[in-house]
Amino acid sequence: MARKEFSKSVKVAVIKRATKDGIVFCEECGALAKKWEIDHINPDGLTGEPTLENAKLLCGLCHGEKTKLDVKNIAQAKRREARHLGVRKKPTLMSRGFTKYEKPTKMNKTQFTLPRRNMFEDA
Repeated sequence: MARKEFSKSVKVAVIKRATKDGIVFCEECGALAKKWEIDHINPDGLTGEPTLENAKLLCGLCHGEKTKLDVKNIAQAKRREARHLGVRKKPTLMSRGFTKYEKPTKMNKTQFTLPRRNMFEDA
Protein backbone atom coordinates (compact mmCIF):
# COMPACT_ATOMS: atom_id res chain seq x y z
CA MET A 1 0.00 0.00 0.00
CA ALA A 2 1.47 3.34 -1.05
CA ARG A 3 1.73 6.16 1.43
CA LYS A 4 -0.88 8.88 0.95
CA GLU A 5 0.73 12.33 1.09
CA PHE A 6 -1.11 15.52 1.93
CA SER A 7 -1.92 17.83 -0.97
CA LYS A 8 -0.30 21.25 -1.18
CA SER A 9 -3.55 23.02 -0.23
CA VAL A 10 -3.93 20.87 2.90
CA LYS A 11 -0.32 21.56 3.92
CA VAL A 12 -0.82 25.32 3.50
CA ALA A 13 -4.05 25.25 5.52
CA VAL A 14 -2.41 23.30 8.37
CA ILE A 15 0.57 25.68 8.48
CA LYS A 16 -1.79 28.67 8.56
CA ARG A 17 -3.77 27.04 11.37
CA ALA A 18 -0.59 26.49 13.44
CA THR A 19 0.89 29.95 12.81
CA LYS A 20 0.36 32.81 15.27
CA ASP A 21 2.01 36.20 14.69
CA GLY A 22 4.31 34.70 12.05
CA ILE A 23 5.60 31.96 14.38
CA VAL A 24 4.79 28.28 13.83
CA PHE A 25 3.70 26.38 16.97
CA CYS A 26 3.24 22.65 17.56
CA GLU A 27 -0.45 21.77 17.67
CA GLU A 28 0.22 18.99 20.20
CA CYS A 29 2.36 20.60 22.91
CA GLY A 30 2.12 24.27 21.94
CA ALA A 31 5.89 24.77 21.80
CA LEU A 32 7.71 26.81 19.17
CA ALA A 33 8.29 24.45 16.24
CA LYS A 34 11.65 25.09 14.57
CA LYS A 35 11.57 21.71 12.81
CA TRP A 36 8.08 20.40 12.23
CA GLU A 37 6.16 17.74 10.35
CA ILE A 38 2.57 17.51 9.19
CA ASP A 39 1.29 14.21 10.54
CA HIS A 40 -1.84 12.11 10.15
CA ILE A 41 -3.97 12.15 13.33
CA ASN A 42 -5.38 8.76 12.36
CA PRO A 43 -2.27 7.01 10.92
CA ASP A 44 -1.97 6.46 7.19
CA GLY A 45 -1.54 2.72 7.79
CA LEU A 46 -4.80 2.59 9.76
CA THR A 47 -7.28 4.03 7.24
CA GLY A 48 -6.06 7.61 7.73
CA GLU A 49 -6.99 9.80 4.78
CA PRO A 50 -4.91 12.85 3.70
CA THR A 51 -7.56 15.43 4.61
CA LEU A 52 -7.39 18.69 6.55
CA GLU A 53 -9.39 17.17 9.43
CA ASN A 54 -6.83 14.35 9.72
CA ALA A 55 -3.75 16.60 9.60
CA LYS A 56 -1.80 18.04 12.51
CA LEU A 57 1.42 20.07 12.64
CA LEU A 58 3.85 18.55 15.17
CA CYS A 59 7.28 19.55 16.44
CA GLY A 60 10.14 17.07 16.09
CA LEU A 61 9.77 15.62 19.60
CA CYS A 62 6.00 15.13 19.41
CA HIS A 63 6.30 13.66 15.92
CA GLY A 64 8.93 11.13 17.08
CA GLU A 65 6.80 9.97 20.02
CA LYS A 66 3.64 9.72 17.91
CA THR A 67 5.43 7.84 15.14
CA LYS A 68 6.63 5.20 17.66
CA LEU A 69 3.06 4.64 18.81
CA ASP A 70 1.73 4.61 15.24
CA VAL A 71 4.25 1.99 14.10
CA LYS A 72 3.36 -0.20 17.09
CA ASN A 73 -0.39 0.14 16.48
CA ILE A 74 -0.10 -0.51 12.73
CA ALA A 75 1.96 -3.68 13.32
CA GLN A 76 -0.55 -4.89 15.91
CA ALA A 77 -3.44 -4.26 13.49
CA LYS A 78 -1.66 -6.20 10.74
CA ARG A 79 -1.08 -9.15 13.09
CA ARG A 80 -4.72 -9.05 14.20
CA GLU A 81 -5.90 -8.99 10.57
CA ALA A 82 -3.63 -11.89 9.61
CA ARG A 83 -4.85 -13.94 12.57
CA HIS A 84 -8.46 -13.16 11.62
CA LEU A 85 -7.81 -14.38 8.07
CA GLY A 86 -6.33 -17.63 9.38
CA VAL A 87 -2.70 -17.00 8.51
CA ARG A 88 -0.44 -19.06 10.76
CA LYS A 89 3.25 -18.82 11.45
CA LYS A 90 5.43 -21.24 9.55
CA PRO A 91 6.49 -24.10 11.80
CA THR A 92 10.14 -23.92 12.70
CA LEU A 93 12.27 -26.80 11.52
CA MET A 94 13.90 -28.81 14.23
CA SER A 95 17.30 -30.32 13.68
CA ARG A 96 17.83 -33.95 14.58
CA GLY A 97 20.31 -32.86 17.21
CA PHE A 98 23.68 -34.23 18.09
CA THR A 99 24.33 -37.92 18.43
CA LYS A 100 24.41 -39.15 21.99
CA TYR A 101 27.48 -40.86 23.30
CA GLU A 102 28.44 -42.26 26.62
CA LYS A 103 31.18 -40.58 28.51
CA PRO A 104 34.23 -42.76 29.04
CA THR A 105 34.77 -43.82 32.62
CA LYS A 106 37.85 -42.67 34.47
CA MET A 107 40.64 -45.23 34.58
CA ASN A 108 42.94 -45.90 37.45
CA LYS A 109 46.65 -46.08 36.83
CA THR A 110 46.53 -49.72 37.70
CA GLN A 111 43.96 -50.52 35.01
CA PHE A 112 45.91 -49.13 32.11
CA THR A 113 49.58 -48.25 32.01
CA LEU A 114 51.99 -47.80 29.16
CA PRO A 115 55.19 -49.81 29.11
CA ARG A 116 58.22 -47.94 30.35
CA ARG A 117 60.55 -46.57 27.74
CA ASN A 118 64.21 -46.13 28.16
CA MET A 119 64.95 -42.78 26.69
CA PHE A 120 68.68 -42.81 27.12
CA GLU A 121 69.65 -46.14 25.65
CA ASP A 122 72.46 -46.46 23.14
CA ALA A 123 71.29 -47.78 19.87
